[in-house]
Amino acid sequence: MALSKGRYMRIFAILLGIILILLFEQRSIVPKRYTMTVYRIGSDVFISYRYLKNTDMHLVIGKCGVNKLISIKAIYLNSNYTDNVMPWGTKRATNFMTSCTDWIGPYTVKSLECDDGGEPSFTGGWHGDSVDGKEIPTANTENFSIRIGNEELSDKKVYYCDGVQISVTNYIQAYNTKKIKRNVLKEEVKYDITPNEVKVEVTSTALEKVLLQRYYGLQAQNGEFESIEYGNGVLAQCREYSDSGTYKKDNIASCFKLFSKKGVSSMVVSLDTGFGLGNFENLSDDLPTIFTQNYGKTYFNLVNGIDKIIEKGDSIKWRGSYEFN
Repeated sequence: MALSKGRYMRIFAILLGIILILLFEQRSIVPKRYTMTVYRIGSDVFISYRYLKNTDMHLVIGKCGVNKLISIKAIYLNSNYTDNVMPWGTKRATNFMTSCTDWIGPYTVKSLECDDGGEPSFTGGWHGDSVDGKEIPTANTENFSIRIGNEELSDKKVYYCDGVQISVTNYIQAYNTKKIKRNVLKEEVKYDITPNEVKVEVTSTALEKVLLQRYYGLQAQNGEFESIEYGNGVLAQCREYSDSGTYKKDNIASCFKLFSKKGVSSMVVSLDTGFGLGNFENLSDDLPTIFTQNYGKTYFNLVNGIDKIIEKGDSIKWRGSYEFN
């Protein structure tokens, strides 16, 4: 029996309504497009984002060196031909760089209130104290926080986001308090990580009166990168000594760029020269603002040649960034 026109229209309206409801529900459960994934395993944080076309970068932040301080631990690259960033977990990722040194500089710092006779040397970062052939820590981490907004990340759970914040509190010994293991600096490091960029800010507060004699602060392991260009245009190779030239008011290099072979990839390291030690007021005018050692590491020269007294409770600070291109 043929359906009447009115009944046909009612059935069509019902079917159309069902289809619209299904489409709405499907759209509501599909997450918005995200730019990063974050996966925490204990003290290691795997942060993934699109690096180059069809390539994801997995940045690993975790405990490093004899002091087990939180820092850039490794960088992996992984082919990805989908539209979305793939979370860490693939066995096909290739190692682009594994850290063998610190990225946040150690200190040559002397206590002016207590002296165990230690000679000038670096403490903190990856620098320990050699005792009877063993490396003993000169720093330790008190707090370590990983957040997306106000949410603290749980272990072994993948998060989809557009940025992540990591906060670390470390305690640093002086070179003349290593034997008695006395901390003289409280170091607070904040990482603000978005796709292809790591912003870092460091504030170090004196627990007693100290003399800061050398401090590079922002630095980078050059890894697989081949050449370097300083912010003032000076070009050099990564595996030979070079620098940005003698520090002058009209010759302040505030960044450098590392290039891989054939320029396929690069990393830009920048210092905010209008913030804290970034003004180079503690740098002798016969030294460069940036220099590279032949073992493949580049440093900013924040305190070198002009010592800085830090009274108890006072702080030093700086901020900068690493940008991957």
